[in-house]
Amino acid sequence: MSEMNDIKNYLIELGASKVGFADVDGLASDFIDLPHGISLVLKLPKEAMNLVKEEEYEEYWKCFHSQIAVLTEIALKGEEYIKNLGYDAFALTMTRNECDMERLLSILPYKTIATKSGLGWIGRSALFVTPEYGSAVALGAILTDMPLEFGEPITDSECDDCTNCQDACPVNAINPQKWNDRLNREDIIDIETCAEYIIGQYKVGLGCTKCMSECKRTQEYLKSG
Repeated sequence: MSEMNDIKNYLIELGASKVGFADVDGLASDFIDLPHGISLVLKLPKEAMNLVKEEEYEEYWKCFHSQIAVLTEIALKGEEYIKNLGYDAFALTMTRNECDMERLLSILPYKTIATKSGLGWIGRSALFVTPEYGSAVALGAILTDMPLEFGEPITDSECDDCTNCQDACPVNAINPQKWNDRLNREDIIDIETCAEYIIGQYKVGLGCTKCMSECKRTQEYLKSG
């Protein structure tokens, strides 16, 4: 599938750290009826995690949103590239995904596309976890009808018995239950408590990304060369 390899290489050349392909047929049909998903993973700079450690949240959020802007550009250029091949495509940017900040929900979660693409799994914190970067990633996606060879979905957590994220949570919102794709999000995290705290922190210029920065895989990424 030369076209598939071409789009993957193109997206990585634009700056994506990882790219995967998934069958998402029917998952967003009420929104846009495109059956295939391209997952975009962008690692966060190590400096961003150091800002979290130093509680320099204003600078951290600037860095994070700059990475979202990069992902948005990658997704939009990917959409154009696919359309020029003669297929339909829709860049699932943050604004287009209509994220509900009160409930931390979106029309089609990026994490769903990413796990179905085989790029990683969901940690105890309900954050997406990659083997290479832990939770220190930002996610994006493109929906399309372009023929793709799908990755092998990851359906069970690949976290071990580590409880770093759970121990780090300041409001005890993380449950001991490990993720699998048969569970609801509420089975692994008290999302109302989490959301209330995060929104409150954000409003006063702070943040809470301790579950991200304390993730063992994130720590391994930060210590890597």
